[in-house]
Amino acid sequence: MQLKGLENDHTLDTCGAIKIFENPNMTSLLLCRLNLKGSKIHFTSQSVFELKTLGYDFEQIAKHIEQTMGVILVIGNITDDMEHDAEYLETVCPTLHSGDSQILAYSKTTGTTLITCDKGLVEAARISNVSVVNPDLLHCNETAANERRSKLRGNVSKWFSRPLQTKQKVNQPKGAMA
Repeated sequence: MQLKGLENDHTLDTCGAIKIFENPNMTSLLLCRLNLKGSKIHFTSQSVFELKTLGYDFEQIAKHIEQTMGVILVIGNITDDMEHDAEYLETVCPTLHSGDSQILAYSKTTGTTLITCDKGLVEAARISNVSVVNPDLLHCNETAANERRSKLRGNVSKWFSRPLQTKQKVNQPKGAMA
């Protein structure tokens, strides 16, 4: 059973959350490429558990992500159906371990795009037909940057590309006639 996810909802796995928390440039890159403002970022109960097990303060990470990315955080529990899907996904995708399979099952069930830096999880998501983004492979290309540039930018470059024409004022000594 798939729940209706909004087009701009994302599920963030543990390694993605840590990378965003520890690297401010990652936040900028994701905002540049994914248009996350006002969207929902889902954390699974599995990701929250993994973060705490690794010694991270989940509340601090959650607050950081909400403030810097302008998103709404959703904490989603792994249901029994998701557990069964996770077990199946592990048999189909050899790159999955139990924690990742639960996160992938959650993303698949909710219809959210998975954000992860885990190459094995990216591969499994593709095999499972789940939309996935690996922030390590994103580049803020010129096309995206050009869309956000000021409209004046083109005019300014035209002005500076033309030869500068000035009238030079000649200082004449006092009493001299022109």
